[in-house]
Amino acid sequence: MLDLHGFGVEQLFMEARRPTLNARDITTVQHARYTLPKGTHFRIDHLPGAGEALLWVAGIVAGAVLAEKLGDPRYREILGDRVIDFPVRVL
Repeated sequence: MLDLHGFGVEQLFMEARRPTLNARDITTVQHARYTLPKGTHFRIDHLPGAGEALLWVAGIVAGAVLAEKLGDPRYREILGDRVIDFPVRVL
């Protein structure tokens, strides 16, 4: 999350899933806030994926990055340097 903060990100939108998974996302963000400078505001909101086209784009980019990690770099190469891949630690 410190990486996102460095880019000025204050709000993270994620696709809503099952309540238990949404709660895990929130817990992860709450724990990650401890790495941010004191007084930093950062929030997470869950949106229904079917109704939010920007989440579709994020899904496509995530798929391209995953394909690259699995040995097929052609989709990620199309995106070039427009994508920054941050490592994420899941609690």
